Amino acid sequence: MATSKANGAKYVVIGGSGFLGSNIIQALVNRGEKNVHSIDLNQPSGSLSVPGVPFQSADITSVESLKSAFEKIKPDVVFHTASPAAISRNTELFRKVNVGGTENVIAAAQRANVKVIVYTSSASVVFEGKDLVNVDERMPYPEKHFDTYDETKAEGERLILAANTDEGAEGLKTVALRPAGIFGPNDRQAIPKTINVLKTGKQNVQIGDNMNLSDWTYVENLAHAHLLAADKLLKGAQPYPRELLASVHLPIRNAGAAQPDTYLERGVPTSDKRPDVAGAKDYAREIPNTSSNLTTFDGQPATDIRPVIRNKFDQFFHLVNPEIPSAGNPIPETVSIAEENIKVAGEIFFITNGQPIPFWDFMRGVWREYDPSSVDLKKVWHIPKDLGYSMAYLAEWAYWFKGEKEGSFDRYKVGYTTVTRYFNIEKARRALGYEPLYNLEEGIRRSVAWYKENEK
Repeated sequence: MATSKANGAKYVVIGGSGFLGSNIIQALVNRGEKNVHSIDLNQPSGSLSVPGVPFQSADITSVESLKSAFEKIKPDVVFHTASPAAISRNTELFRKVNVGGTENVIAAAQRANVKVIVYTSSASVVFEGKDLVNVDERMPYPEKHFDTYDETKAEGERLILAANTDEGAEGLKTVALRPAGIFGPNDRQAIPKTINVLKTGKQNVQIGDNMNLSDWTYVENLAHAHLLAADKLLKGAQPYPRELLASVHLPIRNAGAAQPDTYLERGVPTSDKRPDVAGAKDYAREIPNTSSNLTTFDGQPATDIRPVIRNKFDQFFHLVNPEIPSAGNPIPETVSIAEENIKVAGEIFFITNGQPIPFWDFMRGVWREYDPSSVDLKKVWHIPKDLGYSMAYLAEWAYWFKGEKEGSFDRYKVGYTTVTRYFNIEKARRALGYEPLYNLEEGIRRSVAWYKENEK
């Protein structure tokens, strides 16, 4: 799906042979870009290969290798998506690629006069093993990250943001995007592993009470966000105007197929618990739909369908109410509001589908799409979270006793399945103009369809 017009820039996708990288390449080609290049260690194969896109072999752990590739291509925009899989647990490789490799990408880009770097970070850079409830970009890095992957992705993110050239000056512009739970066609992790749980007959085991909301990001939505970010930086787009935060409310856009209003996803409560989804009351839907004579910054009509109610805990409260002291605006008279508009260069953005869902509901959605008869809630065996941790602890000792470095069941997996992790994407919606192209249901349908077509 083409979402924006081609601009004739020269693009390089580092990690172009991978899951996300290949989707970014396809998105660029779909909108008519003619100068798209893929850089990776190994040439893409099968469905990861996009016809007509030149491939350049380079190792991001070698700065000279990257400089040579950039010198040949002379890119305007670099999408840096390369990273080892989070589940690899290879500490040395994480540091070598996520930190050292990112340093090399920046050095090569600066030497080649690259205009823009869009870095694929991770929502997990703020994760320390505890619940993340409707978290936005104000959340600081934890003192101790959950694992080495999260830690090294955070280090890479810091490097990227530090490389950004100051506003108004010529030079490299950078931005970091933080996706959560990427899945989709060409996925080698989330979808295959979820379906493997079903194939091994473990779908009726649930750890935790399934009250923990999790965010997911369909890969084509994420590729779309990467293109939006690059376009903004290339155009030198102005920061999102402060006054629009108060006067223009974001419409609901449930992409996919045309559906009646009752099928639109409701806003989730900002708490660890959720009311029953079927019986939850959506107070925003009681507000009459009114059309405004304003338009949003991207030319779209501003539909006042779901007003944003701001309080002092809102990340944009002090922009809308500069005269009121708050944590983000302690001394209003000394704060330059013009400098506090929502910028893109040098910024971070959470990118998700904007549809937090109980963790096991997502799993069952995938299983049911793969095999409609596979889910029977009456057969589900519920294991309390604390008991799950105890069982995982014993399992880890058993693996160690047998001389195995790791097994299929450990405390990491228990934590991942029982913790609340969802994020606020209003900043991306405002500053990037991001809206998911595909809703969660459509993303699952397309992902499982691809899996079935390529199943061995």
